[in-house]
Amino acid sequence: MKRLSYLFILLAGLLVVSCDDASNSLPYGYIGQTEQGSDTYVMKGYESAGNGFNVYKPEAIGTPFYIKSKAFTGRNYAFAPVSGESLEGLTTVPAANAFSENAEVKPATCYWVRFNRYNHYQMGKLRVAYINGNEVGIEYVAADDVDVNNANVANGNKADKLEIPALNAANQYIEYYASVSDEEGAEQVLNFSLEYIASKKHSAWVAFDFDPITSQDNVKRTNEWEQDDPNIDNSVEVTESMHKSDGYDKGHICASEDRVYSTSANKQTFYYSNISPQIGSFNQKYWAALEKQVQTWGRSTGNGVYDKLYVVKGGTTDRLLTNFTGVKKANDGLYPTTNAEGLTPGGLICPSYYYMALLSEKAGVYHAIAFFVPHSELLPDNPGKNEFMVYAVSIESLEYETGIDFFCNLPNEIEKKVEAVYNAEDWVW
Repeated sequence: MKRLSYLFILLAGLLVVSCDDASNSLPYGYIGQTEQGSDTYVMKGYESAGNGFNVYKPEAIGTPFYIKSKAFTGRNYAFAPVSGESLEGLTTVPAANAFSENAEVKPATCYWVRFNRYNHYQMGKLRVAYINGNEVGIEYVAADDVDVNNANVANGNKADKLEIPALNAANQYIEYYASVSDEEGAEQVLNFSLEYIASKKHSAWVAFDFDPITSQDNVKRTNEWEQDDPNIDNSVEVTESMHKSDGYDKGHICASEDRVYSTSANKQTFYYSNISPQIGSFNQKYWAALEKQVQTWGRSTGNGVYDKLYVVKGGTTDRLLTNFTGVKKANDGLYPTTNAEGLTPGGLICPSYYYMALLSEKAGVYHAIAFFVPHSELLPDNPGKNEFMVYAVSIESLEYETGIDFFCNLPNEIEKKVEAVYNAEDWVW
């Protein structure tokens, strides 16, 4: 009996020890929650993407971040490491200069996560629970959004107009003024604006509006090529020779037909700062048809369908058509080609996508829609509404694709609403 009692006591002691040991050595991959409602996940790619790679997509954001070179990163994301052992303990958002696009992955470290929606930041809190070889165990929870005052400040210019995207200080902002008519002494109005990326010899975007004056169709196409743009230094200006014998059309961004209210307005559309190398069938077929649809909407400001139509156009300057050889000859009899860097034979960058961002205004009510179109020979030749809607996206989605903050001068509450969704039925086709 004494022997049995002894064995029972010994067994009970072992069970107690086993429980204590279990609390100090959690099972492999276990991630404890430090805030109610948080999500846990195992990210891969810490040592090498070749050993396994994945991304984490916060439910509230819907866009992923990932690990690269042992750092958290992701398009439109920024991270701020902070001291703390739990997400619940993170209550104060750090200053803006504490955030960076890349943040080293460190064990037992917490981070504030910021996703840029331009008119507001979507915030989150992140904790690294462990690092094990190529795997990083994380805990993530959404935090309250932070509004951003992203409107441009007019400094002797018209950067506060609704069509102007948020200005990028790294680029050259230019406004082009033209006469409202061909009459001598006619009033000057803002014809279009653009941001020029000198290092790429290409505009980041071109912006303009249609109103009862600028929507008028009074003059013919001028074909004023080979003009010297007085706003751009000759050392970074595109010349006619760069477009010669390259297999591409000289594609207008602000179309010639967009600016036919006066001769001077049309001439300015032929500045090479407003031109991009475009595949002939793309420029003359699909893109031309989409431009015509936009012009129809713009012209309707003259009969009261819309009060104004605000337009931003451009090509992706950071996503280029690389190692491309076309199968359709251009008007010069050559096939379009690019090299591994996405450059044409003349050394010009060739965007892989072109876009339009549109905002209509009628009696203080706004609607927005965008188009993000692949630069391709394979698009329909005679597109209509159904074919256009294949490439329709929200302004918010276009901002993600391009990194450009469109219609930033709208009040935040309106901007958030119109940029989040689009509806084909909001537009008169």
